Amino acid sequence: MNVLTTDALSKVYKGHFAVKDVSMHIEEGDIYGFVGENGAGKTTLIRLVTGLAAPTSGTYALYDVKNTSKDIYKARRRTGAIVETATMSPAMTALDNLKVQCSITGITKSDNDLIDLIKRVGLDYDAIRKKKAGSFSLGMRQRLGIAMVMVSDSDFVILDEPMNGLDPQGFVEVRETIMRLNKEGVTFLISSHILSELEKICTKVGVISHGELLEEIKMEDLHRNARRRIVIDAFNNEAARAALMEDGSFPEIGEEDGKLAVFGDADINRVMSVLVGKDVKVRSLNTLEDTIEDYYIRLIGRGRRA
Repeated sequence: MNVLTTDALSKVYKGHFAVKDVSMHIEEGDIYGFVGENGAGKTTLIRLVTGLAAPTSGTYALYDVKNTSKDIYKARRRTGAIVETATMSPAMTALDNLKVQCSITGITKSDNDLIDLIKRVGLDYDAIRKKKAGSFSLGMRQRLGIAMVMVSDSDFVILDEPMNGLDPQGFVEVRETIMRLNKEGVTFLISSHILSELEKICTKVGVISHGELLEEIKMEDLHRNARRRIVIDAFNNEAARAALMEDGSFPEIGEEDGKLAVFGDADINRVMSVLVGKDVKVRSLNTLEDTIEDYYIRLIGRGRRA
């Protein structure tokens, strides 16, 4: 089942498209990374699908319920979101913040239920029981924020730039919380421009730039189709190129940062054998594979040239 589907969703502010014809698909169980530079339209789209803003055109559906249906409010109850920053009282404990959230949302939960929720997001309740949220690290506050949006038993959680400002320990804490909850059945939409972090947790990535969704790709497909290459630091690039081309086993030979690059699934042992056979001297050979960041930069570059 698709948890979220958008169909040519657009939002115009003062004659400018903040989001333009975006059609995205998030399936149940996904950790969907929504990637884009600052101002790309990530937060605007999140505001649209959470009902904080109205579309200029296009539609979206939560759990197959369209935003034009009167039942969208019921479907939205299954969704929790932190847009920009989590709202909590720094003068209250984690438990008291959750109690206030229950009061705001009209939900009745026992203290034990809320304590279990605190533990679900990876916080040590016994250690923080008497501490005020204002004394928490940023990573702890982010996890408490996730607990607050899950008070209503949300099984779709939207996080807008949850990694912003986190130190390395905070990254690990939030990442582990997301992965643990995902294994328990929670679907995530996570917007970020910190690509290296998304690569570690996402099952699917959508790349947005200047309001347009450039591509959606499953992480397994991205890794399968990643651009692999053998980078050769030769004393004489032209001699190395001529030797490899003469061999005929390497269909794509180019350059990368001033070095020779053999693209595709070339055998490094074959490359070495050809170069040694032609007495081509090299400083080093390295096998490299694209990351999500490489993919993103190339895709954004194509989008800007289009």
